[in-house]
Amino acid sequence: MWKPLTLLAVLGVAASPAIAEEDWDVWETAHEAEGAIAASSASGSPVTMLGAFGISTNRVLDNGLEIGATGRFEVQHDHPARAGFSGIPEGFEAVAGGWQGGFSGLAASARREHVGTRGQLEQAYIYAEGGYGEVRLGRDKGVAARFHEGAPSVFVKAAAANPVLDPTGQAYIRTDHDLTGPALKVSYASPRILGVRAGVSFTPSADVRGLDRDPARRLAGSPELSIESAAEASLNVSRKLRESGVRLQAALAYSRADVSASVTPDIYGTIETWSAGASAEFDTITVGASILGSNNGVDSGPGDYSAWSIGVTKRAFSIDFGADYGEATDDLTGLESESWSLGAAREVHEGVRIAAGYRSQTTRQRRTGVISVPMNRDSAEGVVLEITLSL
Repeated sequence: MWKPLTLLAVLGVAASPAIAEEDWDVWETAHEAEGAIAASSASGSPVTMLGAFGISTNRVLDNGLEIGATGRFEVQHDHPARAGFSGIPEGFEAVAGGWQGGFSGLAASARREHVGTRGQLEQAYIYAEGGYGEVRLGRDKGVAARFHEGAPSVFVKAAAANPVLDPTGQAYIRTDHDLTGPALKVSYASPRILGVRAGVSFTPSADVRGLDRDPARRLAGSPELSIESAAEASLNVSRKLRESGVRLQAALAYSRADVSASVTPDIYGTIETWSAGASAEFDTITVGASILGSNNGVDSGPGDYSAWSIGVTKRAFSIDFGADYGEATDDLTGLESESWSLGAAREVHEGVRIAAGYRSQTTRQRRTGVISVPMNRDSAEGVVLEITLSL
C-alpha cells in the first residue's frame, strides 16, 4: 500500500507550484450513462441487464500538466451462476473438485452458486498526465486489460469472447487479460511515440469483487484465494497507413502475481499470464484476433487456462454484419469450450443500438485436474438479442 501513496505524494509535490498559481474555480466535467439488455433463446437463459453512470473532471495547469479524477458506478444482473465470469460450468456441479482457477475463476464443485443483482464502484481514480506519460492511482483496470486489442464483434456487451453480460452462462472465452479487476492499483502509461505506448501496473491486493472480473469470489466447495503483489506490463501499437488508410492495432501483455489458498495442501504459487491481440480496420471491414495463456496460479499438477478468438465485421447499408469463432480450455476443471456466432447490428436512434444474431456454444469436460471423469457435454444454441443505450 505504501508504494502508491509514496508515488502520489511525489506527484503532489511536483505539481504544487503550478497548482498554487491556478484558479481552481474552472474544471472541465463530463458525465455519461449507459444501459444494456441481453437475452438468448437458448434453454434456461435469463434476461441480463446493466446500468452505469460515470463522471470525470480534469484541469490543465499552466505548465501543461493535466490532472483529474474519474468515477464509474455500475449495476448488473448477469447469469446467476456465472456472475463476473467465474463460477461452476453447467454440468460440472456433480463433480467433486475443490480448486478454482486463479485467472479463469472456474471450478468444479458439488453445487452451483446463484448470484443476484450486484452493484460496484468499478472506477474511482485520480490521474496526472503530461509530456512524460500518465499516472493513475485508485480503482481501475490494469494496463494489460486497458491496452487489449482483438477480434471485433457486433455485440457490445454480450459478445462471445470477453462478455460483460452472459445470458446463457456458457461464455468461457476470455482474452482481455483482466487479472485484478477494479482493485486499488497504481499504473503508468508512456506517451504514444511512433504509434507505440507502454504501460505498467502494480496491485498490492486484488481484494475487490468486480462485476466483470471477480478475483475475490469464493465458490462453493472451493477454498478462498488471495491474489497479491500483481504486476502487469503491456505494449500497445496503433498505426494508420497513409497510402491505404488502414489502421493497424496490436497489443502484447504479461502479468504475474502471488496466489495462495486458505487451506492446505496449497497447490498455488505464482500466477503468470500472457496475451497478444491485433486488428486491422479497412474502409468498411475490420478483422482481428486475440490469444491468452495462463498457468492459473497452479504450481502442482495441470491447471493451465488458454483461450483464443477471431472475428470480422463488415459495414453495409448502415448495418454492421459480423462473424466470430473462439475456443477455450481450462485444465483445472477439464473444460473445453468452443463458440461461433453470426449477427448484425444497427443504431436505430441516436444512442440506441440493437444487435441480433445466432450463436452456438458447446462445452465438454473430460477430466478434473488429474482425475478422469465421464465426459459431460452441454450446449447452448439460439438467437441472441442485445439492446444498448448511451447518454
